[in-house]
Amino acid sequence: MTTQLADSEQTTALAALTELLSCHFAEAIESADDTGKFSIGFRLHFDRSNTPTKLKVISRISKTFTDEIETLVPDPNQPNLL
Repeated sequence: MTTQLADSEQTTALAALTELLSCHFAEAIESADDTGKFSIGFRLHFDRSNTPTKLKVISRISKTFTDEIETLVPDPNQPNLL
């Protein structure tokens, strides 16, 4: 594993996490229990069996709502084709 690839995977994962958090944070607040507690869980799956790496990010809000993003991670070691 190259450091460049790992950096690219992490950057892509953080962007997907940020997108899901921004999109569903208000819904998470609305799902709070009587004490005001709520949860948001994230799961990340990296599939390196193909190039580029396939990334799937799943979010779950208080066990009632699930959303996911599936994307490809650009490989910094591969040239971009136009």
